[in-house]
Amino acid sequence: MSAIRQVHWGRIVVAGLLSEVAVFVIFLLLLIAATLAGAPDVARPMSTLDYIDAILSSFAMVFLFTLWLGKRIESGFILHGALVGVVGILLFAIMWVATTGSLAQPPLYVVAHLLKVLGGIAGGLVVERRRRRVLRVERAQVGS
Repeated sequence: MSAIRQVHWGRIVVAGLLSEVAVFVIFLLLLIAATLAGAPDVARPMSTLDYIDAILSSFAMVFLFTLWLGKRIESGFILHGALVGVVGILLFAIMWVATTGSLAQPPLYVVAHLLKVLGGIAGGLVVERRRRRVLRVERAQVGS
């Protein structure tokens, strides 16, 4: 079977979508918290807090959803993780263009996009190492 056929596109799209939704939920929670604290400007879009949130949560959410995806696949963990990040980037780009009419984004959003891919790769590496460890333990138990 070719490598492209072994890619679980549906699961990648779901994981990418859920990671982007999680990033937006975190931002909205920060915005609500800032508003309730009487400082709504602190968390407005493209504020310092928004950039920090975008950078941290972009990496973390893609990482976590890649771990989730990794439980449901048998191989290609790093590729799947990177593709989850790419799907997240594409979904954000679609939303950005739909709301601003331009593809140009602030440089820190571009950094956040790169971190999505890196989060997916890191998640894929963790899943791959866990899978190898489990296989070694199973082989050792069978050999005993």
